[in-house]
Amino acid sequence: MNNKGIEYQKATTKKMLLYASPRLGIQFFISIIDFALLFLYKDVYSLNGLFVGIALALGKLSVGFSQFIIGWASDHTKTRWGRRKPYIIIMTPILCITFIMLLLPGLFLGANPPENSLFIWLVIFNCLSQAAYSVTTPYHAWNAELFPVDQRPKVSSFQNMFNIIGAVIITLFTLVILTDVKDKIEADPTVIPTNFLVSILFFAFVLITMSFFSTIALPVENTPEYGSKMKDDLKIILKNKNFLLVTFMQGFCSLAIAMISSILAKFADNVVHLGSDTNIVVSALMVIAMLFGLFWFKHRIETKGKKKTLIFIFLWGIIILPFSLLGFFPFAQSMIYGIVYISFVAIAIGGWYLFPYIMYADIADDDQKKTGELKAGIYAGFPSIILNIFQAISLFFTGWLIELPLITNVPDTEPFSIGLLLMGPIGSLFLIIALLFGKKFVTLDFSWEKQ
Repeated sequence: MNNKGIEYQKATTKKMLLYASPRLGIQFFISIIDFALLFLYKDVYSLNGLFVGIALALGKLSVGFSQFIIGWASDHTKTRWGRRKPYIIIMTPILCITFIMLLLPGLFLGANPPENSLFIWLVIFNCLSQAAYSVTTPYHAWNAELFPVDQRPKVSSFQNMFNIIGAVIITLFTLVILTDVKDKIEADPTVIPTNFLVSILFFAFVLITMSFFSTIALPVENTPEYGSKMKDDLKIILKNKNFLLVTFMQGFCSLAIAMISSILAKFADNVVHLGSDTNIVVSALMVIAMLFGLFWFKHRIETKGKKKTLIFIFLWGIIILPFSLLGFFPFAQSMIYGIVYISFVAIAIGGWYLFPYIMYADIADDDQKKTGELKAGIYAGFPSIILNIFQAISLFFTGWLIELPLITNVPDTEPFSIGLLLMGPIGSLFLIIALLFGKKFVTLDFSWEKQ
């Protein structure tokens, strides 16, 4: 029991896996939604690219503010099911339904729908689905109430294990099924390919069943009822300098991680030439290396502490990423270089993925010891407003990099954008900023953890 009356029991591995398992279905949604929407509505249904961009941007605004509002609301909810369960039970079906609506518009609008109808459909259901995605805020906030601080690294490693499994499944879906959808729909617009239809329904089924099973099976958290107003809670978290610095540190780190993750497959294909099955090769390498990074850095957190481990991860990335510049030289056109570089980068990415789930739960725990209220929901939800801005910046840098001038003087190689080589040094610069934030200003290990 902590000093404000919240009782923690040592969790079993079974309980941790039970809590972590919904990340599989959530990862299905994350991995497919942006790419699939752009591909389906622009390439398959021929919606104007400007309309698609507007709809996707409105969705990002929707999720940013919804996560903050739902997080705060879940902090102030009191039912016999606790604070977090009602939101997961209510919002997960909405997420599944809107997911199906978005990815299967032909079921409802018919073949070759008018452009205006398609645009309105995309805007409405993308905003609704992104708002429903804020179900992840009470889910992640629950971490601070179910698990003591020393077990959160292990919980995070299990969550990321399910994330990686989900990402692998979606990669296979993209390669085997999604790339074939355009030709089939163009051949017969009145028929939705069966394998595509079944896949989308399967993803929605996994999302809702695993979320429901986990939510029903886990115990209700033991958290006192709070009655503070939103503006008062907002003032408190905005005065929490450590919280804001951690959020900006994550933002600068995400500039590098998101950019590298989205370009790495293109780097492996155009620069290293890993073969025709590049996406599969890169995905397999990243899965193995990220799993290694997850459990290696989890162990380091338990033995060295969170801040020292995070600084080590930043240094690892800062040193490794600039080796992308070796692509200027002919010897880099080899499988050995590609495997080593991609694997070392993925280890750093896997290590970083441990931290977001841990940091905000710990910060909420620290705030609760000062104020008497565990505001894990608002601490989990508010960063999305800031982090979505960083995500937009990262997308800009990614698009800018791949459009830089081509390199044409590497022997036996098709021309490729110089941005594929510069991604490493630029990503390293972002990590240096994150490192300075982390080392100089941020607190991740609290004195009360030792008690």
